[in-house]
Amino acid sequence: MQLSRCPICHSRINLEALVQDEAGRELMALVAKLDTQTGAALVSYLGLFRSASRDLANERALKLARETLALTPDTARLTIALSETVEALRGKQPRQTLKNHNYLQKVLESVQARPEPPRPDGRPSRGGETSCPDPGTGRGAIGRGQGVL
Repeated sequence: MQLSRCPICHSRINLEALVQDEAGRELMALVAKLDTQTGAALVSYLGLFRSASRDLANERALKLARETLALTPDTARLTIALSETVEALRGKQPRQTLKNHNYLQKVLESVQARPEPPRPDGRPSRGGETSCPDPGTGRGAIGRGQGVL
């Protein structure tokens, strides 16, 4: 099945060929389960492990992706840290090939020290409110003084 064309080199992308490799299938499934921003940031980050002369093997990419996602359960902060890491390292010349996650871990620590990031819908987080908001007031049942039993 011809999926599309590569936006860079315009060669055809064959989806059937991509899923022939077990690690490639698992990597595609892992990235597909992520939200768009986190998936894109993770794929860009994985590209930092590819040397200038060789492609990154699917097995290695899968291992790195799993290790990266295991760094923290907070995907919002992980996405920010991944994006900041890619931005910082892509601008450096000569291009550095990452060997481990140490740089990302330092960036993640600095991101975690910041105030809570905004929610995915763009609204600031309201600390502690866990119930669904009432469309009329924007406040949850607990915020209106109605306890949940």
